[in-house]
Amino acid sequence: MAIIFDLDGTLIDSLKTHSELIKKATDKITGKDTLSMNFIENNIRFPSKKMLGLASKKYKLKLTGKEMGEIIKLKDEMFTERYIKRIKFYPDALKLLKFIKNKKISFCIATSMNDEELSKIDPYIKIKSLAKVVNSPALKYEKPNPYIINKAIKILKTSKKNAFYVGDAETDYKASLNARVKFIGVNNPKLKSLGYMYFKDIESLLLFIKKNYFDFL
Repeated sequence: MAIIFDLDGTLIDSLKTHSELIKKATDKITGKDTLSMNFIENNIRFPSKKMLGLASKKYKLKLTGKEMGEIIKLKDEMFTERYIKRIKFYPDALKLLKFIKNKKISFCIATSMNDEELSKIDPYIKIKSLAKVVNSPALKYEKPNPYIINKAIKILKTSKKNAFYVGDAETDYKASLNARVKFIGVNNPKLKSLGYMYFKDIESLLLFIKKNYFDFL
């Protein structure tokens, strides 16, 4: 068996920080107070361009592709130590990774973060010291494109029928479908009816794996 984990919103509590940065970047590029934080937080799990497309329609912003690109670029530039140091692992996320590592279960991280984002955040969360990390080399490879999951499968040298992808977003679920691996949803009640299993948080997933370790295998 092999377990592949998403990172943002799954293992690390980063969605609020990303929401704040999207808000600041959008306001800066448009020159006005545009998106509500409630709207952003409800849609932050979508890829940035899709979320901005939804926002453009809802708030009649008429954002061009170029403007969306500028917003995303500015958000990435503002993703500095001031914001990064706020990001922490969810309760028991580290315990989960260490438990499956001690049980010699194959696992890795598959995230849509680009190289720059990953290099910025890793000194603070040190995820590369805990697991192999596969990330997205370009926007076109972001989920629901199965690229990072397929690459993780190859790195782990496992078969798709024995692999699980753990994520918190509908795009994670769709990426797992496209990769043809089983999906385990966490941290997002909207995923309850999707995939192979659902857990309200990482703590619950850890307890399940500990209790049902041999059955889970």
